[in-house]
Amino acid sequence: MEREEWLNQMREKIEQLYDRFSPLYWVKFGLQPNEIHMEYLQKFLEQLNPSSTLLSAGCGAGRYDGMLLEAGHSVVGIDISDGMLARAREQFPNIRYEKKGLQEMDYQQEFDGVICIDALEHIFPEDWPVCILGFREALKPGGILYFTLDVSATAFLEKEYGKAKAKGLPVVYGEVAADVDEAFKKVMSMEYGEVPDDDLADQAAYHYYPPVDKVRKWLDQVMFTIEAEGMGRWYRHFIVRKK
Repeated sequence: MEREEWLNQMREKIEQLYDRFSPLYWVKFGLQPNEIHMEYLQKFLEQLNPSSTLLSAGCGAGRYDGMLLEAGHSVVGIDISDGMLARAREQFPNIRYEKKGLQEMDYQQEFDGVICIDALEHIFPEDWPVCILGFREALKPGGILYFTLDVSATAFLEKEYGKAKAKGLPVVYGEVAADVDEAFKKVMSMEYGEVPDDDLADQAAYHYYPPVDKVRKWLDQVMFTIEAEGMGRWYRHFIVRKK
């Protein structure tokens, strides 16, 4: 299978998974955000002017959008899942939500700040530079971007790369997709109301883990300055400013 066709299939599966389980999102996660995410989100908010206009990119069900509203800002949210956007609209009817992938951002200096939390792990290597540039173009001069980078151990990535290549998948190093097809079928066949455990849910969706140095290089290439960077349990956190 050609890589482009395979990647299209991976994206379709991601969208279907989030649509399928979106009605259970608040049941599973509630309204309790991750503590480290909250810490960095607060740092992001501290660098904004009052009544800023913000983009919540890959917003999902709007898990962190309420904090942006409570801080007095106006918000636009985008995501590829109709189901997750429906959940977000239920929680935050005052936010304008649009169906749009991170790769399709076409905003031009419309936002004072952008957040992208726990979403970039589903972005393909070819699309990472596109997304980083899209964030920059969406921001006004001096605008702030906060995003999370999913990280994983080298031994795990090497194992997953070997498994995928053995199955003939057109992967590059850092992609985790060897078990997607089998896990996806299991998850999609579950009865309504059932929630897959975290391991099965992860296996059912494509993930890519770019090297941190490569991410820093992409940021530098489009003139972002790193204001803060740190590591949580599963994610590396970046707060960067458009030069």
